Amino acid sequence: MTLFILSLFHTGHKLRISTLYHLLVGKRTSSVQLHGFFFQNLGYFGALPELTETQFYSVIQRLNKAGLILETDGFGQLTTKGKNYLEEGERPSLEWINGLRFGRGRAACWQMTLLALQVVSHLSYHEKNYLPIESRPFYLNHVKNWLANSSSALFRELIEELEHLLAKLPQEQSDFLANQFSGKDLDGRVPFQIIPEKWQDSPWRELYSKNAVDRFLSEIPHQPNLFRLLKPLDQVNYNQSMLRTQDLFLAGNTFEQIMEKRKLKEGTINDHLIEWALLDEKFPFDRFELIFFSGETQVVQLSHKAHAELPYVVFRLSQIHSLKELRK
Repeated sequence: MTLFILSLFHTGHKLRISTLYHLLVGKRTSSVQLHGFFFQNLGYFGALPELTETQFYSVIQRLNKAGLILETDGFGQLTTKGKNYLEEGERPSLEWINGLRFGRGRAACWQMTLLALQVVSHLSYHEKNYLPIESRPFYLNHVKNWLANSSSALFRELIEELEHLLAKLPQEQSDFLANQFSGKDLDGRVPFQIIPEKWQDSPWRELYSKNAVDRFLSEIPHQPNLFRLLKPLDQVNYNQSMLRTQDLFLAGNTFEQIMEKRKLKEGTINDHLIEWALLDEKFPFDRFELIFFSGETQVVQLSHKAHAELPYVVFRLSQIHSLKELRK
């Protein structure tokens, strides 16, 4: 846990420590999401929902006492010693973990995938006498309905989709996921059995698994049968109130009209637009009169007070747009 928490300070900027905790447990506010985005930690949104404040601040105290971070007035900053410690420490690659996008429905989507693959495998052998890996009616009924709307070529098409998808993943990730598949004469293994030994300790084992599953899920829109299976479950990943605001905005409504129709406060609509902009690479930034910031450090250190002439949401969207462009 110590090395992981230290890694959150990797940019070298001063970070509000309480916001880091809220990020890890998944507190869904725009301030937490923006903090994660600015300082390149947004993927860890909700990554450790069971983490207690006592556990978290105990690690922070150890890091500060060891001189790896400098804690001042609720903020923490990586020290030179801490930077060297990070560079020497070994960590798994977690570049695909995306808690804001997949965190809410990740487990359900993956479990549904495993069940569907098992069912299709047995059906391809006309085998009905087997024990499903999942017995909850929601999962069983969903797969049943999915099968009822599938073509007779489903088995072949599903194999092709899986081969295509897994080929896009690094070999270690592909093997980790494929070894969990069950089917005719094949019993899938559980994650803790196949996570590499060096990542077996918490929180690496949880993060390793989530990173691999998120990489898999990111490719689902390109696989027709798997997409059809998981699309209904994927909706839980989104803030449904935010989606309603999005629909009204795309229909041409102004900010004021959306507030009136939805009977929501300005701050709530702001939060919806910010979350939408963070999630969607096709966010319509051109609908706003934004300003562009030329340097990443400038963007993350600015406060709204410095550009008080801008509406709050326009200022935040300007920051998001500038950072996305600068990080391309």
